[in-house]
Amino acid sequence: MPKLPEDKKFLDLSDYARPFALVLVKVLLPTKIGAYSLTFTFLIVGIFASVLIYQNKWLDFAAFLLLVKSMLDAADGEIARRRNEPSMVGRYLDSIFDFVVNVFLFLSISFVFNQPFWLMLIALLFFQLQGSVYNYYYLVKRYQVDGDKTSRIFEKEKPKAFPRDNPQLLKILHKIYLIIYGWQDSLIHKLDSKAIVTNELPNWFLTLASLLGLGFQLLLISCFIFFRSHNVVIPFFLLPYSVLAITVVLVRKFFEK
Repeated sequence: MPKLPEDKKFLDLSDYARPFALVLVKVLLPTKIGAYSLTFTFLIVGIFASVLIYQNKWLDFAAFLLLVKSMLDAADGEIARRRNEPSMVGRYLDSIFDFVVNVFLFLSISFVFNQPFWLMLIALLFFQLQGSVYNYYYLVKRYQVDGDKTSRIFEKEKPKAFPRDNPQLLKILHKIYLIIYGWQDSLIHKLDSKAIVTNELPNWFLTLASLLGLGFQLLLISCFIFFRSHNVVIPFFLLPYSVLAITVVLVRKFFEK
């Protein structure tokens, strides 16, 4: 968890792939392979896993690929930090590609089990919102303790490009990001706007919230696939995990000082 000061780190259950990502980054540092390459690779890996699920082939491998996707997702930002190459283009590209993988994943599962398209869309919507709950609180924590600020709590304002960013590409990616995530960020903030102005969020709460992180969500889906019970993925994220997300918000409000 490199985005927080050492004495402010918490147990992030969604970041389980970080140790493997650190090993990969150590291997790649002497090479010319950079953050963008890793970001595009996790997109390809995630889509390939979805195709395998759709074809109902090599499901164990597909489950494994989702974990690889999480590792690569952690590695792209890590290698950028190690090389001191921050990028707003990379920041938005990462989030947009996450969404693309999620869409392919939910589509493939719904097609395999002939689940209604409208039900899949609602489940995907809730899946995204669950991840946004965690991201919101994680960002609040980072700003409270002067952690990494590449990502912003409010992304509506035009981002400031870093030296290696293409301004025109950044402008396009920022607009795409707002279409996908802008409304989610606004909704989560309206649900708990006081989180920003209260005392520092405790580590135990961030650990609880990390159950909603994309990494942990994909870990659960990977387990469902491995045990051939991925027919429950859509109803699971539609209801039980949405209840967890609401509970996390209510817990934060309950312990508000």
